[in-house]
Amino acid sequence: MRSIAVFGYSRLTRACVEALIRWGYRVKLFCPSGDRGLFDGLMTDLSAPVAYFDGMDGDELAEAMDAFQPDFLLSIIFNHRIPDHILERPRFGAVNVHPAPLPAFRTANAWFWPLRRGVTRSEIVVHHMTREWDRGNILVRVSFKLNAAETQGTYTAKVISHAATVMGRLDPLLRSPPLPAGEPQGEGRYYPAVKLLDLFIDFQDSTASVEALVRACNPQHGAQAIFRKTNIEVSEAAFAEGEPEAPGTIRIRDGRPLVSCADGLLELRVLKEPYEGVFSGERFVRFYRVEDGEMLHHISALGDDERLRGFVG
Repeated sequence: MRSIAVFGYSRLTRACVEALIRWGYRVKLFCPSGDRGLFDGLMTDLSAPVAYFDGMDGDELAEAMDAFQPDFLLSIIFNHRIPDHILERPRFGAVNVHPAPLPAFRTANAWFWPLRRGVTRSEIVVHHMTREWDRGNILVRVSFKLNAAETQGTYTAKVISHAATVMGRLDPLLRSPPLPAGEPQGEGRYYPAVKLLDLFIDFQDSTASVEALVRACNPQHGAQAIFRKTNIEVSEAAFAEGEPEAPGTIRIRDGRPLVSCADGLLELRVLKEPYEGVFSGERFVRFYRVEDGEMLHHISALGDDERLRGFVG
């Protein structure tokens, strides 16, 4: 049976590896020693050997690959660029599993950007790996529908639920190498790694854009806003009837907080004060004695902060 070197450590990685092992492939997992804590929490009880190595450019990785002599390399949610000389070592090629449409969403944060941009259908794409990230010809597409309430968490779960289907589509290609040339991607767009600043709500955006950001952040990060000079998180928002006022203005309607965006109102249904708790909108209003006409702000209202230039973990 064909041998596959797998790079990655996520629930999607695990689900794909389980399918490959179940179908008789000889799998070996590869993990940088610096990522072992994350890897061990997700992958170590699989019935596959593991090669730990010091760095992507060191001799240990090349030697481990040469000892294994894989037919294929498979990357599934891996946090590092795999060097060209490693991509060239598998006998029949290297492919990547990308949980967002290509070429529309070339990004390391595939769980976030499709929801942030409000798409209603997404894809899991398997493509050849090249020197350019997410640019190789496409071998497999598995599409799925996104509903109006999708969050980053449910998006992730939906992708994982399709893992066996994706591997099933890839299976006949792995069994009968060489891999086909695949479908050229054409022009597309790169989305950057998510920074803290990307999580802050700009109430001058449309209600649709703000609501999409809230769902794209939930539950991993929390869409951020400034209330009384303190960060709070918005975990759920819903469209509401009424005319907007100045962006960020809070109005209390039947005990519920509504906030103005550029083109309408959103009801804030679930909020979190990171150090104090998670609250329904009504409880937040009561507990913090929110007054009609108070404001929510973007972080820029407090001035520039270098922390916001950092990447989200």
